[in-house]
Amino acid sequence: MEKRNLKQTDLEVSRLCFGTMTFGGQADEAVSQRLVDCCIDAGINFFDTANVYNQGRSEEILGKALGNRRRNIVLASKVRGAMGESPEDKGLSRAAIHKAIDASLKRLGTDYLDIYYLHQPDYDVAIEETLEAMDGLVRAGKVRYPAASNYAAWQMADMMWIARQKGYRAATIAQPMYNLLARGIEQEFLPMAERFGVSSVVYNPLAGGLLTGKHQQEQPLVGSRFDRNQMYLDRYWHPAYFTAVEELRRIADKAGRSLVSLSLNWILHHTRADCVILGASKPQQLEENLKTADEGALTADAVAECDAVWAALRGITPKYNR
Repeated sequence: MEKRNLKQTDLEVSRLCFGTMTFGGQADEAVSQRLVDCCIDAGINFFDTANVYNQGRSEEILGKALGNRRRNIVLASKVRGAMGESPEDKGLSRAAIHKAIDASLKRLGTDYLDIYYLHQPDYDVAIEETLEAMDGLVRAGKVRYPAASNYAAWQMADMMWIARQKGYRAATIAQPMYNLLARGIEQEFLPMAERFGVSSVVYNPLAGGLLTGKHQQEQPLVGSRFDRNQMYLDRYWHPAYFTAVEELRRIADKAGRSLVSLSLNWILHHTRADCVILGASKPQQLEENLKTADEGALTADAVAECDAVWAALRGITPKYNR
């Protein structure tokens, strides 16, 4: 398993990170244990969760599954989502962050997190308050590296500027969405990351499963991420995306690959993403994806054809900047 040093940290991680959103939901405790074991056997040392994944069950199951192997793992979780009804049970206020970290550490059975993401912006709380709270966690030894998920390029730069002014440890690890159907981070986010030394740990490499090619627009597969999940339906369930998937399938067939192979190896070999988050609900699915992700780089022609699919999705709107 290829490893990579996350920029401005001492963390050496596998390029494939295992995301545990399915733990406690699509994957029960026994299946989740097998998934963790499979990852570690394959050389994955990077695991991602969040307090809101199945209302804390993902963290509980992951912590138990790792057991005494935790010290050899780079462990990441997130804060922002609602875990209760009180004001301190959601958001990125000082009180909410301090309450959330203690609860996450308890569920995970550890006394620190290697990476702690702000899961998404909280526009009701001043960013200065949020960053001060995160710095407090670093100073207390509860968090090694603060990070941010679903933040815009300008917001990352703003947080780094404030951290420099205040003497805080800056968030230099980011988790944006990125796949062959959603390449918006290429315009500003990835150039920002390269300029300021930010590592990009990207999620949704298979567009929630749309890039497996198994879905028909008429009806989501029962039990899939699109089944009764309005957020994912709003994100990906559009005619233009289904048209693009068919074009990408044609490119994959021409290259002698599966659509999953095209999607994963495009990110791993032809983008500036540092790491890719893979999820799974079954060990067989994970094993197949791990094997597929090791099939190597695409041809220049295949990359160019993928670029053409994105150009059609993006449309003719010009960039605002030069």
